[in-house]
Amino acid sequence: MAAAQANLAMEDQAQVVASPGATLVGVYDGHGGADASRFLRSRLFPHVQRFEKEQGGMSTEVIRRAFGAAEEEFLQQVRQAWPQRPRMAAVGSCCLLGAISGDTLYVANLGDSRAVLGRRVVGGAVAVAERLTDEHNAASEEVRRELAALNPDDGQIVVHARGAWRVKGIIQVSRSIGDVYLKKPEYSMDPLFRNIGPPIPLKRPALSAEPSIQVRKLKPNDLFLIFASDGLWEHLSDDAAVQIVFKNPRTGIANRLVKAALKEATRKREVSFRDLKTIEKGVRRHFHDDISVIVVYLDRHRGRRHTRVVDSSSNCTSAPVDIFSSNSGQYVETLQGRRGSGW
Repeated sequence: MAAAQANLAMEDQAQVVASPGATLVGVYDGHGGADASRFLRSRLFPHVQRFEKEQGGMSTEVIRRAFGAAEEEFLQQVRQAWPQRPRMAAVGSCCLLGAISGDTLYVANLGDSRAVLGRRVVGGAVAVAERLTDEHNAASEEVRRELAALNPDDGQIVVHARGAWRVKGIIQVSRSIGDVYLKKPEYSMDPLFRNIGPPIPLKRPALSAEPSIQVRKLKPNDLFLIFASDGLWEHLSDDAAVQIVFKNPRTGIANRLVKAALKEATRKREVSFRDLKTIEKGVRRHFHDDISVIVVYLDRHRGRRHTRVVDSSSNCTSAPVDIFSSNSGQYVETLQGRRGSGW
């Protein structure tokens, strides 16, 4: 796993946890601050594991209930913080979850992070990309039609503003955890919210926390999975990312993906990669977004599928070490030595 920070405070979070029941992968792309993505890093997996235990195994219902529980728990935090921190109502996060249980892969998504499968074609010398996520972004005509159908009496449910299609003229994603002010009108209409934004009259929630869930059986030709926030996909196509992973050694592969995206970002802005590294966080956001990437390799071993993963500290609430950090290479090597065995 690897990350590159662009915002003043890193809003992306990422994690991998392996357990006897399933390997869980999470990428959380926050907006409006890091509170919601940090919350998901600490609370989503426990909800998944609790419902998995209750129901005797992984399922789409387990994942759906976990997302619902996380949304409700974050809402409770917003309510508790409201008098002192009304800005919490305007914080949200995209949420990408992967769960590998035996030979079954579950991928659930809110927002526009993406999971892509690298699959070997017959003959073995070529890999192709297969996208596993539905993206909930108003840039998609399908998403705009969905929003219009759900809000037939609201001509302003999607507005083209500041160069992009946005829900209520504000936010590009149509599904998220948090963003309470766009789901419950009592928050944006409250006088406490006036210092944060204008009142937003709503007849119903403008955003949803209902995930899109894909389920597939993993096959011998399925080689690896790439989970990443949209900061990566703004600059790399699905196929470009898959070819990078397919054609290069495993060690440091997530770093390689992040650097490839950053080099493409600098090419678009006509600056050098070396110069980009000298630009302060916050200002760097004009060149690229926060990026978080996790690569999971899928291997066959004694007829049973297992995964090789690299995980950061299970208690840490921050994203993987920023690749611009001087010791990021040491960090990757240490983690691979410590957690690189197969589960």
